Amino acid sequence: MKKGFLLVPLLTSAVLLGGCGNSQVSHSTHQNNAVKTNKVADQNNQKNQSSATTATTTNDQQEQSLWNQSKNQKLASFMQNWGATMNQQYKSYGPGNNTNFYGIAFPQQFDQTLLKVDNQTVSMKWSNDGTGNADYNVVAIYCDSDTAQPMNEHLYLFTFHNGNPVVLITQQTNGNVTKSANNGPDDGLHFKETANQDLSNGFKAIANGKTPTVSGQKANSSNNNSQTDDSKYPPQDFPNEMQGTWYEYDKSANSVATIKIDGNKLTEENGSTVEQHKLTDSTVGTKAENNTQHPNWIFTLDSNGWLQIRGWDQDNGTSTYLKVSNENVNGQSVPVLTRTDDSDNATPTSFYKSKDLAMQQKDTTYPDQSLSE
Repeated sequence: MKKGFLLVPLLTSAVLLGGCGNSQVSHSTHQNNAVKTNKVADQNNQKNQSSATTATTTNDQQEQSLWNQSKNQKLASFMQNWGATMNQQYKSYGPGNNTNFYGIAFPQQFDQTLLKVDNQTVSMKWSNDGTGNADYNVVAIYCDSDTAQPMNEHLYLFTFHNGNPVVLITQQTNGNVTKSANNGPDDGLHFKETANQDLSNGFKAIANGKTPTVSGQKANSSNNNSQTDDSKYPPQDFPNEMQGTWYEYDKSANSVATIKIDGNKLTEENGSTVEQHKLTDSTVGTKAENNTQHPNWIFTLDSNGWLQIRGWDQDNGTSTYLKVSNENVNGQSVPVLTRTDDSDNATPTSFYKSKDLAMQQKDTTYPDQSLSE
């Protein structure tokens, strides 16, 4: 009996001791788990901070880089709006999607083409980020060849030249543009920096990480107004004898420049285009509200055999005059397009149907090129 009773307190003690031991182990386990949880939380916070820092650094690097996909998307949106203000539609081209600009495939044929900017031979290469060893590193190409009227296509190259954003334009329709050992001084595809400030400033803004603006009307408003005004002031073609591409010798640049007249459009060497629309004398000076809608519209008047060109809202000031006359050149009757204005120091300019004639007759004047004649 005594032996039996002695087991009970021993067993009880063992149970109590066992319970106390479990409590200590459990408390220690909770402490360890808490430490581990805090360590994991600290590690996650460090990772999140590191990710945020990496994302900020990446965004900063993208803004500071010359060119990237984000800037390319901004340019695409900008070109859609800008094209609408010019009544033109542009498509984007790049590797695997070459242009068909009068048969020229860019960027594929950059190396095969004799490329010139302001009559100086240059190199061009496609670049995804604006960097490279070429004179002009091309990051985007836009052309309206699919929608432009015949012989009135525009090709724009968005480039970085010495690290600076530069937009180049050409509308050259013919000539020997293929690079070879026998190239002459007039050969090659000739580019110039665009004279359109909206386009130039827009590209510079995008390159600098800013949002570009277009000073002209928005696309929808421009299209609607154009449709309405086209019915009131329909397009009016230039005279038949003025149609086509004309060449003149530019003494200041010591090179041959062009103007193109196609239908109701006259396009300058720098790519700027004006459109002739029908207008009567009785409505001159009554369209001031149209100036921002149609900055490139003109109207013409017959002035003693000259075609007088005036701005869409112009009711006074200097006007430009055009006239085609047949002149004796080397014993042959040759059409010559004369352009002049009615300012006091006006100097008539002669345009010919070929580059060769423009060079040959660069110092020739004709008696009937004066407005007073």
